[in-house]
Amino acid sequence: MSEAVASERPVKPRRNPLAYVVAAVVVWWTWFAAGQVGFRWSTFVDVWTNPLWEKFWPVPWDWVLDRSNVIDPLIETFQIAIVATVIGCGLALPAAFAMSRLTTPNGPTYWISRIFMSVVRAVPDLFWAKILVTAIGIGAFAGAWALSIFSFAVMVKLFSETIDGADAGPLEAARAAGSRHVPAVKTGVLPTVLPSYVAYALYVFELNIRASIVLGLVGAGGIGRVVEAQRSFFRFDRILGILVLVFIVVFVIEQISVALRRRLV
Repeated sequence: MSEAVASERPVKPRRNPLAYVVAAVVVWWTWFAAGQVGFRWSTFVDVWTNPLWEKFWPVPWDWVLDRSNVIDPLIETFQIAIVATVIGCGLALPAAFAMSRLTTPNGPTYWISRIFMSVVRAVPDLFWAKILVTAIGIGAFAGAWALSIFSFAVMVKLFSETIDGADAGPLEAARAAGSRHVPAVKTGVLPTVLPSYVAYALYVFELNIRASIVLGLVGAGGIGRVVEAQRSFFRFDRILGILVLVFIVVFVIEQISVALRRRLV
């Protein structure tokens, strides 16, 4: 009898009719939005017949690999990303603990930090760059500050959620022993989430490499400034060479970062 019961197939769960309604609404809304923005499937074919593609080849590698033309601005991009990662992730460490329900000192601190971070995250990094370029001036300094704000917002969001999922036992034990709030958090929570913090910092550094290229288009320094200058002169062959070089560099950095994150987490 027990063998017969064990051999019975599990009952297939019934699907909720509401799921079909939601799927139909999503499909209809997508189709409607595509019509409103003028989306056409023929675009994927027509784009390859554009005569502009002829301007992308051949790539002038002697110009692309010249230090003053591309290499120095690319190094400046790395410098912007490094500075922004250190500043943004450094500021995010205490802010993430204040934004987590597990480690926040009190209710007002929790809600003020959440509201403040919602405002910071609502402003795109490109808009921060435009504001700071206008206020500070064109160059890498404005780009570094814009990316610092971007890094701060991303890191606080990721790290605070990691803290929320941490084990509360060591923190409760430290509080029961009479420890104050900051020492209790330092000894009860920080050691368990520190590897994730370092892994997220590496991930934010990857994001900053890519974002600094985009911010350069609005005058925030780095290789993006070179891309924008060549675009204005319609030198798409040089732009293609720059993009190939950036792709190789970003790919290498990403592989190193992934390997390090696997060892940490």
